[in-house]
Amino acid sequence: MAFANYHPCTKLMFYALVFYLSISLSASTDATMKKPIARSLLPLQKKTIVIRNSAINKEVMNIHCSSTESDLGLKHIPYFQDYTFHFRVNWKGTTKFRCHVTWRGGGDHWFTVFERGRDKCSECVWQVYGEGGYGDKPLMYYNRGDEGYHLFDWD
Repeated sequence: MAFANYHPCTKLMFYALVFYLSISLSASTDATMKKPIARSLLPLQKKTIVIRNSAINKEVMNIHCSSTESDLGLKHIPYFQDYTFHFRVNWKGTTKFRCHVTWRGGGDHWFTVFERGRDKCSECVWQVYGEGGYGDKPLMYYNRGDEGYHLFDWD
């Protein structure tokens, strides 16, 4: 067998690639459940973050999001408008995005918009209410396509 002559590390990398591809292709849906499974747990998966300005005071929201790999710069989001960005989880699976938020009369806050261990979404949607927001929490998060939402405080 010709493959037997390759270095053991080459074989290991080949088998790991085959395993990763088989999981990626089979993880898109479960035929009996009709729901996505395991896809968001794999590294290098494409993610979409949507941040909506739902501030109680209806002011323009200033937001600056970054990770250790990317700095997205300062954005200004008018009331009830969205800011959307896309990225891929790094190969180590350690991608984490944090955002710094300010607006007139709303203070100066930080929140973690994506953390791989917490967020299993492919499209994560955040609504920023600010103080006195929805259910006395300033942030609401939900995964588009799933039912339910989660309320968060600032970091």
